Amino acid sequence: MSRSTSLVVRYLAGLERQPDAPAVQGPEQALSHEQLWSRVSAMGSMLQAEFPLVGARIALCAKNHVNHLSAYLAILLAGHVWVPLNPLNGRVINESIIGRVRPDRILFDRDCATDAVSWPGAVLLDGYADNGIFEPRTRAESDVAAIKFTGGSTGEPKGVLQTHGNMVAAIENLNAFYSFSASDCNLVVAPMTHGSSHYLLPVLAAGGRHYFPSGPGAGEVLDALADGCTIAFMPPTLIYKLLREASGPSRDFKSLRHLTYSAAAMPPERIEAAQAVFGSCLSTLYGLTEAPLTITGLGPREMIDPELIGSVGRPCGSSEVEVVDGHGAVLPAGQVGEVRVKGPIVMAAYLDDTEHTQRAVRSGWLHTGDHGFLDDAGYLKLVGRASEMIISGGFNVFPAEVENALAAIPGVIESCVFGVPDEYWGERIEAAVVLSVDDALEDHAILDAVREAIGPVRTPKRLHRLAALPRNAVGKVVRADLVAQLSETGPAGLKG
Repeated sequence: MSRSTSLVVRYLAGLERQPDAPAVQGPEQALSHEQLWSRVSAMGSMLQAEFPLVGARIALCAKNHVNHLSAYLAILLAGHVWVPLNPLNGRVINESIIGRVRPDRILFDRDCATDAVSWPGAVLLDGYADNGIFEPRTRAESDVAAIKFTGGSTGEPKGVLQTHGNMVAAIENLNAFYSFSASDCNLVVAPMTHGSSHYLLPVLAAGGRHYFPSGPGAGEVLDALADGCTIAFMPPTLIYKLLREASGPSRDFKSLRHLTYSAAAMPPERIEAAQAVFGSCLSTLYGLTEAPLTITGLGPREMIDPELIGSVGRPCGSSEVEVVDGHGAVLPAGQVGEVRVKGPIVMAAYLDDTEHTQRAVRSGWLHTGDHGFLDDAGYLKLVGRASEMIISGGFNVFPAEVENALAAIPGVIESCVFGVPDEYWGERIEAAVVLSVDDALEDHAILDAVREAIGPVRTPKRLHRLAALPRNAVGKVVRADLVAQLSETGPAGLKG
């Protein structure tokens, strides 16, 4: 079976295997595979009637629900290009994306109606009706399947052209990592506009089902995890919320075989806390929009090894990983350099941006901008992004190593470390921290604990106490926004 037909063939195989088995579950709705297909084919037939030629750009702005799932499948199977718009982006960012992509049609749900009514070519999702027989279309491996925008946590978001070959390669890597089966139930809680989307097709193709919780709250998510879900994918920040909520009524998570975190690092202390609550099911995947989700992975059995707990695992399936120096020379095990990846998951290009494409992809290798090292067994350990590295007193300091030291201190919920220009140090290390509401930690106690753990060079010179850290639509902390926020606050808001 070639990759060019796999998206269509894989999905139809799951449909034909168990048409009456559940495909969608949740407190508010349940659909069989056949019932879900009826919705997909109705929307797909309409899209094909409106856009007879393949490759129309269809933007989709919606929260997580079954109509979003149906539209996603219909766009891809109709042979068109999916352009996800995250409702959490806000109107300004989404309108910027619309202006750059110039979609042929925009689909939106009622939660996005306030913004979307002014968008050209916008149509309400539930306004679509069956327009005839739907014939799924196969596309070539090199055809663009999606235009997805990077999180923009370190700069202006860039449009990534993901091909059908990229998407199928990610599916194959995920299948190898999870071994999906008809008994799997995937909790859909992370935005379907981002990494979570890569689970939608392979779970259905295996005959499994997706579970949509009644709401985004920690209590609802915990109830869903205890209601037979076997797989869940989410950012570390949501896991932290679950851990705080889990101190309440006890729940049974015996069905959960993979609680996978991605999008950000998770300190070892938090990993161990999650394992204590959910069992030995924690796993992690490392990927970028430019190389979706499956550069490397660390499974639950490996995660319980104290030597591997801080790793993001070994290369997934068809992905090749190297660590190189500034001149592109491959570094031996244990030496820190830039991580690069090669394989069919690597994007085709950035949208209308030849310069950044050529800078990012060289001789088939995607240069990630992340720094890390490979150990002797081929496990990758990330230390931070090159753009975030702080040079303080002549020493290279990655924020992640300071943040891990802060995370080990009881009472520190989360932190963000950054550099500030300084006449003496070159860059002065500072940190914003979010503490437990009832915690009486003094600044000197926090700094003393960090100094003892990683030494004085890496100890922040100032602390900023905040109620919350600024985040983008996918839950990543945006350092630039944090620094701007603290600059507006002024010296009176500084502690230390």
